[in-house]
Amino acid sequence: DRPVTGRADSGGWNLYEYKRKLILSYKPVKGFRGKIGMPLCLNFWELYPFWYTFFTKLGFAVYHSPLSSRDLYLKGQGSIPSDTACFPAKLAHGHIHALSRLGLDAIFYPCMTYNIDEGLGQNHYNCPVVAYYPEVLAGNCPELQRTTFIYDYVGLHRPKDFKKKIYEILGKYFDGISRREVEEAAEAAYAEYARHMQQIRDEGERIIRKAREEGRRIIVLAGRPYHVDPEVNHGIDTLITRFGAAVITEDSISNRVEKFPTTVLNQWTYHARLYAAAKYCCSQPDMNLVQLVSFGCGVDAITTDETREILQEGGKLYTQLKIDEITNLGAVRIRLRSLFAALEEQDEKRANAKKEA
Repeated sequence: DRPVTGRADSGGWNLYEYKRKLILSYKPVKGFRGKIGMPLCLNFWELYPFWYTFFTKLGFAVYHSPLSSRDLYLKGQGSIPSDTACFPAKLAHGHIHALSRLGLDAIFYPCMTYNIDEGLGQNHYNCPVVAYYPEVLAGNCPELQRTTFIYDYVGLHRPKDFKKKIYEILGKYFDGISRREVEEAAEAAYAEYARHMQQIRDEGERIIRKAREEGRRIIVLAGRPYHVDPEVNHGIDTLITRFGAAVITEDSISNRVEKFPTTVLNQWTYHARLYAAAKYCCSQPDMNLVQLVSFGCGVDAITTDETREILQEGGKLYTQLKIDEITNLGAVRIRLRSLFAALEEQDEKRANAKKEA
């Protein structure tokens, strides 16, 4: 049941580990306007640098909930209204419970129909769960009745409209925040988000370059930003590096592909990245994609078929790993062993074909 190589994961080959460190590097600074908290779940795994910068500039001390754990999940389990939601969404209840115990002045978790437009698809929606889960939390978490919960609708995809809307929203909950302060904070937040995403791409490029120098396989462990959460991915990223491969993420390479036609309606930002990463993999002989899929994710029924088609057209193997509350990685190890064995076989066939030629 142990990994084939037994190699330790130093984190140097693992972009997931780097992304976690980036998010955890944002520490609260003392603010004159009070304490505001955000749950480290779903789209906050990508947008936390934006919101942290925005509220810190406005004079708030910004806190996030602790990293997900089994204990955190169980403490929030009582307020989950439906077992059909994906595991990353269910975890949000535990994060709200954790935040409610920090003595905050407010908890901020906005509804976001749209994501930032990266120009890869026909639209740039969030999936319904990511977009509207704050509504579910507001209706089911008793902890939120004892604190100010800000879950108004906002959109970061149109900066000008965002500044106007967020100014109006904040005016409902806090006194004395000027329009100028909001605009300056928003400018700083957009700049920080761009810097954050560039850091991820730069580190991805470094890992790719180093892996090629050492002849390592490169695995694009593709999912969504919240699959970086160690309680969601159950350490699959570390498991792959123990097999001797390097791990990068879909968002570190999705910008390397021009927009292209897909069989399905490509209207979700996270899905568009997934398809673009699959397309890019097809042009890289040493790159292969493994897709993480959450049980309970309805839209992944679409993404799996489309990703498989893109990879198979490019002559690549498709591997899917379904993850949820279950922590037994035995089946995952078997799937990964099978993938690496199949890749070795492919390499041998190519080498023999070259010799014969």
